[in-house]
Amino acid sequence: MRLAPRNPGTLLLAIVLACLVWYANALDRRERISERQLDASLTLLNVPPDMVITSEVPSSLSLRVRGPLNRLRSLEPAQTGVVLDLRGSGEGEREFQVETRNVVVPAGVEVLAVSPSSVPLEKVMRRRVPVRARVAGEPAAGMAVAGVRVEPPNAVVSGPRLQLEALSVVPTEPVNVDGADGTLAALVALRAPNPLMRVVEPLSVRVTVEIEPAPADVRGGRRR
Repeated sequence: MRLAPRNPGTLLLAIVLACLVWYANALDRRERISERQLDASLTLLNVPPDMVITSEVPSSLSLRVRGPLNRLRSLEPAQTGVVLDLRGSGEGEREFQVETRNVVVPAGVEVLAVSPSSVPLEKVMRRRVPVRARVAGEPAAGMAVAGVRVEPPNAVVSGPRLQLEALSVVPTEPVNVDGADGTLAALVALRAPNPLMRVVEPLSVRVTVEIEPAPADVRGGRRR
C-alpha cells in the first residue's frame, strides 16, 4: 500500500523553503566578495572596581568587514556591535579581540579588523597631596597679599595611578580678595584636578589670606 503524506501542502511548503535557502546560499557563493568600513557601537562589561579607563571611551568603533556585496551594501550600523568583557583585566592596554563572541555582525559577514583596537586601564589609588589656595582679585589701594595659609595643608585624592603620581597640588576654589583692606578667612571647596580624579577628604579647607599695607615699591597698591 502506498503511503501518502497527511499534509501535502506543508510538505510542499517545506520543499519550496529548502530550495529558496539553497538558492540564496548559492547566490552568496557566486556573488563577488567585497570589503567595507562601518561604525559599530561599543559596550564595556565588568570593568574591575579597582581599575579606571584613562582615555575617552569611544561611543563607536570602526569595523572592517568582508562579505557578499549585496549584504555589505544593505548592512546598517544598528545591525553590528562590539562587546568587550573586562573581567579580570590588569593594568595596561586591554586589546580588543576580533572574535565572534566580541563582535556582533549578521550571518555571512566576516570581521577583519577593529579600530581603535585597545583601551587603557590604570589601577585606582589614593595619595595625600598638598593643597594650593587660589587667590583672585586685587586688595584695596595701598594693600597687598602678604601670605596665604591653608588648614589642613594636605588632602587625600583618589585617581588613576600614573596621573596621581604626577599630581603636585590640589587647587581650591578661588578666594576673592577684591577691594579687601584686611586679612580674610574663608571656607572653600577643593577642586578635582580632572574628571578621573576625586577628592576624598577633606572636601573643603579653611584659607586665610593675610593682607597688609603694600611695600613702598609697589605702586598704586597693586601686587606684582
